[in-house]
Amino acid sequence: MNQNSTATVRFIGRKEEDAQQLSWLLSNVGNNQFLFEHVASVQDFINAGIPNTSDIIIFDLTDTSSGRSDAIALLCQKIPETPLVVLTDDEELGREAIRQGAQDYLIKGQLTADTMCRSLLNAIQRHRGHTRATDTAPLLDSATAVLNRLPIGVILVTADAKILFFNGKAKRYLERGDGLVVGQDRVCRATLPGENRTLAKLLANALTPDGETNDGEFAISLTRMESDSPLNVMVAPIGTGVAGKGAVLFVSDPAEPVEFSIETICRLYGLTPAEGRLTLGLTNGHTLDTLAEKWGVSMHTVRSQLRQVFRKTDTSRQSEVVKLILTGPAALQAAPRL
Repeated sequence: MNQNSTATVRFIGRKEEDAQQLSWLLSNVGNNQFLFEHVASVQDFINAGIPNTSDIIIFDLTDTSSGRSDAIALLCQKIPETPLVVLTDDEELGREAIRQGAQDYLIKGQLTADTMCRSLLNAIQRHRGHTRATDTAPLLDSATAVLNRLPIGVILVTADAKILFFNGKAKRYLERGDGLVVGQDRVCRATLPGENRTLAKLLANALTPDGETNDGEFAISLTRMESDSPLNVMVAPIGTGVAGKGAVLFVSDPAEPVEFSIETICRLYGLTPAEGRLTLGLTNGHTLDTLAEKWGVSMHTVRSQLRQVFRKTDTSRQSEVVKLILTGPAALQAAPRL
């Protein structure tokens, strides 16, 4: 509800004096406008027709000695799109109503215009958030299933390295606590302090606007005490603007290499074989100068190929190219190399 918008408050209760008090309190609310209606019983309310989604219901529990749970359940069933607040003189009854589906409760002897307005607005916002979460749950489940199919670890972090999500592969790496760990504060850290500082720098670079950092610095190999091979981590930004202050960490074990198809990458993004080879090289954590030396070509050649990769994949950073490959169809088709 915006500052100058209007919502209809429907009070369900038999006591006319309570209805008058609530109406008077709402009339004294400042910028937020409320319309007030009163019906005597739940059945009268239902018979009057289902209200629109901008309304909020106040249900009086104080004059209902029995059937409170049934009445709340009936209201939640009949009007799931409408937030419900109960009026009571017992805090325990109020908490029980919340457990049964109400968004909040009002204590009858403690009502003021400000507290009532705050409670109603919070109930509306809380109910909208719950509705959105319910509506998007299947989509989020599907997205999680896709990420769990990737052959590498995926960790989403905030700008201060707090973990928002990790897939099944990343969970196994974190549970081992060797090379990469997560503390009780949910901050993702490298095991060794020096490598952790480098990881923090890579995260900061990923969140720096284009052109203000060295694009080649987006990967690190983390030392593991219980393994001869390191843990490779590549960092890429997610989102854009203020809402994009986060990054994705791609975690892989060189002892468990994944076979990507250059042919698939070229077909998906319209790359030449040379551009596909470069893209795969970056995805495997190599730098431009390492690849140029390995292939016996000049840096000018690989940079020219990289510019074409940027153009064809609509990216502007090496880390964005890596993210595109590791979260795209090519990764879903890839399989661990035996």
